[in-house]
Amino acid sequence: MKKNWKNLHITLRIGILGLLIGTSPILILIGLDSLGVLDAGNALGPGILAFISFWPSIILIAIGSVLTFLKRRKASI
Repeated sequence: MKKNWKNLHITLRIGILGLLIGTSPILILIGLDSLGVLDAGNALGPGILAFISFWPSIILIAIGSVLTFLKRRKASI
């Protein structure tokens, strides 16, 4: 797994980490609220974090995917 992670372009890695860090708090709160473990109420902080980090992460993942594809294609030639 570590070998595959190192082969990805840095832009793709940053996008994946940004998506995980930005959206995981709100997803955890939604999951705990649906299970009845926690009454999330108004999850304003995690919601704003997810809103701010989602689209830049998606853009970085798209650009990084193209750059990773080009890097692997160049290495195979």
